[in-house]
Amino acid sequence: MNRSLLALAILAAGTASATPFTGNDTRSNAMGNTGVASSPSYAAGQFNPALLAASPDNVNFGLTLPSAKVYIDDSLGLIEHGRDFYDSTYEDFENSADAATELNIAITGSDTELPLTDVIELITAPDPTPNDGNYDPEAGNIANIQTAIQNIQNTPNGQSPDQADIDALNNNSDELVTNSATLDSKINVVNSTSVTMNTTFGNMRTQLPGFNDKPLMAGLDLGAAFALPRTGLGLGLSINNSTVAGFSVDVVDSDLTLLGQALDDLEGVSAEATDASGELVTLSGDTQSLTTVIANQPDPNDYTGGETNPQYQSDLQDWANDLDAAAQTVDNQSTVVETELNDVTNYNGNFFTNGTFNEPDPQDLETSVEIVGANIAEVGISVAREFEYMGETFAAGVTPKLQSITVFEDTILLSNAENEFGEDVATYIESNRTDYFTGNIDVGVAKDWPDVLRGNVRAGLVIKDLIPQTFETKSGAELSIGPKMRIGGAHMTRWSTLSVDLDITENDPLKYGVPTRYLGLGGEFNAWNWLKLRAGYRNNLSVSDSHVISTGFGITPFGVGLDLSGWFKPKSFDDWDQMIQDAGVVAQFSMEF
Repeated sequence: MNRSLLALAILAAGTASATPFTGNDTRSNAMGNTGVASSPSYAAGQFNPALLAASPDNVNFGLTLPSAKVYIDDSLGLIEHGRDFYDSTYEDFENSADAATELNIAITGSDTELPLTDVIELITAPDPTPNDGNYDPEAGNIANIQTAIQNIQNTPNGQSPDQADIDALNNNSDELVTNSATLDSKINVVNSTSVTMNTTFGNMRTQLPGFNDKPLMAGLDLGAAFALPRTGLGLGLSINNSTVAGFSVDVVDSDLTLLGQALDDLEGVSAEATDASGELVTLSGDTQSLTTVIANQPDPNDYTGGETNPQYQSDLQDWANDLDAAAQTVDNQSTVVETELNDVTNYNGNFFTNGTFNEPDPQDLETSVEIVGANIAEVGISVAREFEYMGETFAAGVTPKLQSITVFEDTILLSNAENEFGEDVATYIESNRTDYFTGNIDVGVAKDWPDVLRGNVRAGLVIKDLIPQTFETKSGAELSIGPKMRIGGAHMTRWSTLSVDLDITENDPLKYGVPTRYLGLGGEFNAWNWLKLRAGYRNNLSVSDSHVISTGFGITPFGVGLDLSGWFKPKSFDDWDQMIQDAGVVAQFSMEF
């Protein structure tokens, strides 16, 4: 089931380029997701079309073919909670099936072990024909001991008890000790496994609700871009396909109720087993006392005249009376034990039937996973030029774009995931998708101040997706794309670039995830246009603990190169589940001349 959901998440698709303000190129992602005033010409269509007509930077042609970006957004810590759940509970839960089997074997037996009831019978089965002086093979140890005692007590005065009766007394006493130990061992298994399973189910009941309200999103962006930057008229073409899928788990109260009922059962049978175990300890002590009495049988060889000695006859009668009392104590206690053990073997509850534990049926669970996604394929043509207003020169640009949007949403019961999803992925996606064809527009401006601090200073402002739009899934859920405004600044020299970007608007997620309002800082060292080293920092001002560091490099001899970048949260490698709460990598091939 887990593999099916993962495959669905990859194939179902959804978009992040329409929600948080991010770019697909390596340079901006390595520099803290900055670019409104600092992106290269080939990325202007993504960040600010006005940069195609900003002050020339000795670039007349730019090309990216292709760029690829893979990322994950787990800002609310689903993976971290899943890791904690797995480490502390899930492995125990997997082992609970073995514990349930062990518990059932202890109660109902197996090919190699007697059922608990059979062991009880070996000890407590009554004699079908009592008081006849004969030993019945169907009688238990206590009944045979009682028969042996009666026969010994009925021995005529002056005669020694029949050796067969003495042997029967000793043998059944030994068997009683052995069978009592077996019974005690089985009860200990019932008790210990019940406690173990109780702890496991209790932990699950406590930790499962932690999966709620922790959506996870992952995405893949692919793009290509072409640019002809000019101060008079800059042109650009960008093609992007943004795909993201998210899912959210909804653990319902009814499933927690099932776990609660299982806990009640386990606590109940554990309490019965504890009571039975305590009574077995008492029975074991009584049995030991009986064994001691048997061992103290008077020996006629110790008396002058042997069996005819009156003192021997008196001691033998006292011994028989002690034996009778000890046997009666064992008999009485065995009745108590039998009652307690019957409470274990006949225990009935929500998931116990006559002492056999049947784990909750997964088909009864109502926990679900909601999946949402979208795919945006867009083509944008950027146009920019310089303008002069009140003696100041600035650049303005616009990117009208056509978009093919596919939205997907479905809610799957985990108990029916395999049946609902099936093996025909294409058919499943087709039945839950809605397609739209639309358009939107990005606008931006940029202003340069040359010869500032031995470099060029630039400011930029952009509004992406200027036209707000709402799309509806087949289930009736609304997914919105709204305008996103960002400002940025940069200082550029021949050797270096420093940049800063800030979202003015808070951008809501497509459906899952957290709102975003990014502040980014970045820097690049350019070694003769052959090697470029980059680093950055980004913080989501809308949520706490959202710091991300980024880094990357480009090898670009003669303007042709391969660029790589990545970002992650600054955590210890031991806390990898926190490192990847906001993480991704980008690779691209680019040319600039």
